[in-house]
Amino acid sequence: MKRCVFSVVALFILGLAGCVRVTRPPADLTYSEVPLYAWEALKQQRSFGFDYYLASNPMQFEVAGRGSVVLPDALRFRGTWKLGEEERALNLAAAGDFQLNKEGAEWVPHPKSEEGKILEQADRVIRQALIRRKGKGFELIEETNKTLSYSFKPNLAYLDVGFKKKFTGELVVDRRTLLAREILAQSEDGDIQFRFAVGKINRRRKIRIPFSENFRLTYNLAWGRLGKAKSTLKRRLDDAGRPSRMQIRNGNLQVGVTFPVDKLTARMLGEPGELVILGLNLEGVGPQINTRGELSDIFHVADTVAVPHVKSAEVAFDSLSRPVLELVLAKSEPSSRSFDYLGLAVDGALYEVLAVDNPTDLIRIANVTTYAEAVALGIKLRKPFRGQLLFVGQERLR
Repeated sequence: MKRCVFSVVALFILGLAGCVRVTRPPADLTYSEVPLYAWEALKQQRSFGFDYYLASNPMQFEVAGRGSVVLPDALRFRGTWKLGEEERALNLAAAGDFQLNKEGAEWVPHPKSEEGKILEQADRVIRQALIRRKGKGFELIEETNKTLSYSFKPNLAYLDVGFKKKFTGELVVDRRTLLAREILAQSEDGDIQFRFAVGKINRRRKIRIPFSENFRLTYNLAWGRLGKAKSTLKRRLDDAGRPSRMQIRNGNLQVGVTFPVDKLTARMLGEPGELVILGLNLEGVGPQINTRGELSDIFHVADTVAVPHVKSAEVAFDSLSRPVLELVLAKSEPSSRSFDYLGLAVDGALYEVLAVDNPTDLIRIANVTTYAEAVALGIKLRKPFRGQLLFVGQERLR
């Protein structure tokens, strides 16, 4: 079977802010496997910029502009929207199920429109080809030193009234990173066109717009000092790209934010962030360990052997583009290694199991399911506090 040959050394792109890390692709991908990896891996990068163009001559419709995506859920877009003789400027930011439109000096939330779902649009164009078995939805049509180009049948049927047109599509992949660089699609007569081009991968960390109190989070103090909990939560929300304003009312902590916060992230940011290294045995009289919601029937906790300090916690990706959390710990060697395994636990939940002879200054936590969870876990580990806020709920203010 023909296989791509790619360097397996660490990949870096030199950006304006310094060296920017990009996911290392698997070394053994076949040509037919590249398109699926290229698109799915791109969506798991921390951020990227994009140029966007969509036009339908029969409908006299056109949207064009540029923007950026910042995981887990933020998008910024500026451009123009035209329908016949009508034309207006687009200036929006989106997160969660909402987009914020600039109306005068205010950023006002609305349910997401199609302009706030540009990444979802690109996915819709290419998805039917991606789900065909064994890469049969794509054909390699050009190979250069820098790119691989594939043809595919795109899905632009929603712009084809009467379903009368035939479409062609092209996926351009960066040969070095194996990430999607461009998605092109058009009708054979050129009446309908779509372009989504990617650049500036992993250069941005936040979507920046002026603060506007559009949503309110409510927390109740479970234990600890409310003043300390308030200041810690504010710093954590800043790290999550959610600047906030806070007040204490009726014993609850009320937090105003511009963008909504998903429930998992809101809950995790109120937790202590206590990291411990445990001694684990397969048999014994010690208590069973909580494996993130369920008691393990495999491991028993023999002892707490270290309480390390987290120097840094950064989200990275494994070779299959799944999020992992990389922790650099201040030197805090286990007081004993006379166990079957070592366990890394956060707030009483087991996240990683290590061989007893593993170094404990640099640890990768792979037991996270989403990028958002990895980000929230890293934030609370970098900024732990002795206390806990219980997330009550979130409401839209306007």
